[in-house]
Amino acid sequence: MVPSLHIQCSEPIMKQYESLNEFMALRRTQKVTSFHLKCNSDHDCSPRYLGQWVYEIVARKVEQVNISLRHINVFDEVALFTCTTIVNLKLNGPFSIHIPPSVHLPNLKTLHLNTRKCSFKIASNLISGSPALELFLFNDHFNDYKIMRNSRVIQFSKLNALYHLVIQSEPPHDFISDYCQGRELNIVKAKVYMTVYRAHAERIVAKILKSLRNVELLSFSYFRNEMDLSNFDFPLFKNLVELRIFLKDAVSLIMGIILVKCPNLQVVEVNIVDDCKSCRYYANGGGRKHDLITVPICRKTTTVRKRLRTSRDLVIV
Repeated sequence: MVPSLHIQCSEPIMKQYESLNEFMALRRTQKVTSFHLKCNSDHDCSPRYLGQWVYEIVARKVEQVNISLRHINVFDEVALFTCTTIVNLKLNGPFSIHIPPSVHLPNLKTLHLNTRKCSFKIASNLISGSPALELFLFNDHFNDYKIMRNSRVIQFSKLNALYHLVIQSEPPHDFISDYCQGRELNIVKAKVYMTVYRAHAERIVAKILKSLRNVELLSFSYFRNEMDLSNFDFPLFKNLVELRIFLKDAVSLIMGIILVKCPNLQVVEVNIVDDCKSCRYYANGGGRKHDLITVPICRKTTTVRKRLRTSRDLVIV
């Protein structure tokens, strides 16, 4: 029995191939459940020998695969992407990945790709052939992606130096396929959380929000003063029923623009960090909820500049 086969070497793969090939030849009928290969060689790794090792572990019904290579241009091991027994797969290295047209990974639950030459669009092609996938982690030069699926939630996350985008829904409304295929307008029964970290990102943020303009809940956060929301190109959200806004201060917040762009809005929650205050507006009247001071929505152009608190309500003028 060879439950685990872990190889870590500083020499090129071809230097290790003969001894490993002889070792595996004596164990043709034995199952290898875990395969871990880490090659730190400064020389090019031979795709031929790598392919032979992948073939051997796939034939032995491998379940855990972790491959880390420093010097290889293209990872082109098709057999790995049609292995029906793999549960966890991790690929790490500065290489691109050749993904075959037909991916069949029925038992894959965790997929972690840390590459520099593979785009998210290409990597996401693995998702359609992985129906049991629960966790997908992908890293490139600029972005960290995370997709999580379980019985309680479907969640997508994209994090970079400019912003953090999170989309979340309940399992019956799985949106992952639509997002990966560029069909974001089909995403309706979902919640979007957008946090902006840098100024001068208005165009990028507006483009993202425009592609997600059919969702029902939006949370927008920005904790710096450089972005003037009065000039922000806020798209039309015809399905939006709840909007949450988190700002450093309220100088640039214009409620009238938001209300016009969200005709079916029912609840607006405004959080001003500098003042440590929150208020929630309702379309159908006020009332307390979750200890937030609330007042009815007034459908007039109102700039939030001053807060006058009474014993019952927080009035925005």
